[in-house]
Amino acid sequence: MPKWSLSSDFSRTYNPSSVWSYGSKPTGYYVSGMFNLFTHLDLEPNEHEIVAWFGGDTIWFTHWLGVYYNTKPTNIISGSIKFIANGVAMHPGDDGRFSVVRFTAPKDGSYVLDVTFTHIQDCAQHSGGYIIYNNVMTLWEIDLAGPEDSRSFKTTDSGITVRANEHIDFIVGVGIDNKFDCDMTLARVDIHLLDLLEHQPGFPIITGTIGFVLGIIISAILFHIYYRYRENRRNANVGYQAIN
Repeated sequence: MPKWSLSSDFSRTYNPSSVWSYGSKPTGYYVSGMFNLFTHLDLEPNEHEIVAWFGGDTIWFTHWLGVYYNTKPTNIISGSIKFIANGVAMHPGDDGRFSVVRFTAPKDGSYVLDVTFTHIQDCAQHSGGYIIYNNVMTLWEIDLAGPEDSRSFKTTDSGITVRANEHIDFIVGVGIDNKFDCDMTLARVDIHLLDLLEHQPGFPIITGTIGFVLGIIISAILFHIYYRYRENRRNANVGYQAIN
């Protein structure tokens, strides 16, 4: 059963990397705008423990738009922000641009999503969290309000159907207050692809049930054919005897 984790799979070398891409979407109410790939990874200049993917117009402490990663297996407090051990965080831009992590499906299938967005800045007010399928359909939209506010989303056990090369965007924006300040948001995203139907529990039972029903139908058809044949033979014999 293939699985992907945003934190475990985070790349400090390539963007995109495997199924993940880090980037942004332009300012505006809608989160289905054009996806722009971040261009460079920078190391936090003071403590050297946090790295971030930024766009061409952003470096540390300017604009803030980026996808951040704690390289250490321990929690780190940096100013007003508590970075979770090996966690990924997202921050919108000071101009309202959205921070985006994009998952691109490697094959057709049913994908189960397990997502949690959490404010990790002690001065947090409002920020918006979104999950957008194929840049068209909103799967989830929430408002995070205040420090440590946390919201979760999970699909049903059967997942959602996604075709190869379609994408799911996990997005953090400025929220209903339209302010970017203190919007650093932990993004925990875990995805797994369900096995093929024949490998799922219950499949042999389903197959056996279908086979049993088909067997009854075929038997009924054959019995009907045989019955009509006997009737025709009997009628023919009666007619022959009547003539003679």
